[in-house]
Amino acid sequence: MNPTLVHTLPEQPLAIIGDIHGEIQALDALLDRLDRHPELKDRKLIFIGDLCDRGPDSVAVVHRVRELIDRGRALAILGNHEINLLAHDAKDGSGWFFDSREASDTPHYAPFTRASATQRPEIRDFFCALPLAIRMPGLRIVHAAWDQVAVDAVSQAPLGSILELIHEWDLRIQKLAEKNDLRARYIAERERWARELEDPDNPPPYLDAVADFESLQQRFNPIKRMTSGIEARSAQPFYSGHRWRYSDRIAWWDQDPDPTPVVIGHYWRLFQPPASPDAWRYSRLFQNIAPTAWHGSQRQAYCIDYSVGARWSERRKQGQPDPTRYRLAALMWPERELVFDDGQRLATM
Repeated sequence: MNPTLVHTLPEQPLAIIGDIHGEIQALDALLDRLDRHPELKDRKLIFIGDLCDRGPDSVAVVHRVRELIDRGRALAILGNHEINLLAHDAKDGSGWFFDSREASDTPHYAPFTRASATQRPEIRDFFCALPLAIRMPGLRIVHAAWDQVAVDAVSQAPLGSILELIHEWDLRIQKLAEKNDLRARYIAERERWARELEDPDNPPPYLDAVADFESLQQRFNPIKRMTSGIEARSAQPFYSGHRWRYSDRIAWWDQDPDPTPVVIGHYWRLFQPPASPDAWRYSRLFQNIAPTAWHGSQRQAYCIDYSVGARWSERRKQGQPDPTRYRLAALMWPERELVFDDGQRLATM
């Protein structure tokens, strides 16, 4: 059977590693921790996506992961940041790859290693070869949301066809957005308010076309649903990831009918919860959920993203970020044990 964008894996021990976001030092420290333990060092590594953007050296992270995959030690799936790169959608933190973002990212993330002209096509080719999800007996792995309708829509697409699929769904969404001139209004709003959209102190008015277009993408595009999660139009704009947003993430796992364990990244979970829920935008998704607890309607979901992607920008602001707040972790399967980049090992709940 030819491999597809939903990769099937035989049952085996795994180490599932959360979003890295260019934090090469955290990745190397975590890999070193795993290699120190005989019972952990030889198991298959699964990278859950968002290898790149916002951190100091996305180039080195991609190189390290690609090297591990080439050696047969690892697999990786696509996150929303890899999808943005493949779709030529230059967003916050991608100045290491896109020239158009270098100047706007410099105040928030510099210094960061930039991909060379030779490296860029190699990185794109590497991302093009990755699947969107992995399923194994008794386990599901996806970057943001295991939405069965979305999974079914891409499950037969051959591995390596992600560019064609991105283009196909972009055209479908554009066609849907032709009603009421939504796409034209969306582009006009983005252009008219481009500066204000990334200015925390000078917000644009509520941009209805931006809100409606982004909601349309999240409802109908299976790639978006799997890599960016399930979202709904927000009642009020909010500033996150250095731009004003009009659709908000929801805890889809609370309505997930499948009891099969599912491991995700994406949601910026904190090991040390903030003093106030408003201090960290997505902490509300994990309110009253312990930092090492499974969650969801059947306690079937586990978010392995412990927000190491915030470490670099916090270092710039404060000199040294709180090491207990922004962490990189691996979830050992089937043991359901966590290993962090500082070497701490904890059982999940």
